Amino acid sequence: MSRITGSVGSVACLLFIGTLLPVIVAVDHEVGGDFGWNLPPMLTFFSKWARNTTFFVGDRLKFIPRANETHTYTEAESQKDYDGCIEQGIVFDSTIILTLHNPPRRRYFVCTDGNHCNNGMKFSIDVLPKATTTPNMALKIDVFPLLLFITIMANMFFV
Repeated sequence: MSRITGSVGSVACLLFIGTLLPVIVAVDHEVGGDFGWNLPPMLTFFSKWARNTTFFVGDRLKFIPRANETHTYTEAESQKDYDGCIEQGIVFDSTIILTLHNPPRRRYFVCTDGNHCNNGMKFSIDVLPKATTTPNMALKIDVFPLLLFITIMANMFFV
């Protein structure tokens, strides 16, 4: 009987955690993927990267340059400023991680070093409201070990 109770407890624990994951888990996005925040090989590199990625409120952007380089970034206020590579507001070092806060909206990012923005080191994203459905596949892979650990622990305590 205790074996059945332990299994039911494990399943209940997993279901409870599974319902919370879309609400409490954010995704870290490394800008440019494996290429990083570096002077791109083509003008559209970062735009293509951003188009193939989904961003939600609460997600974080990590601007990571190569070890021997440093790049800064700022957020342009409008499409016009973005298109013209106009630097405004606070300039951030690439070591600063940016959290995407409310409200959901289109956001524009440009490199403020030299002529890098005009050479394609810029991108825009559409930040969506917090996910209310299953998070993206990359998140599922990262969460699986946590769920496995919780299941094992639940079996140890409830069996």
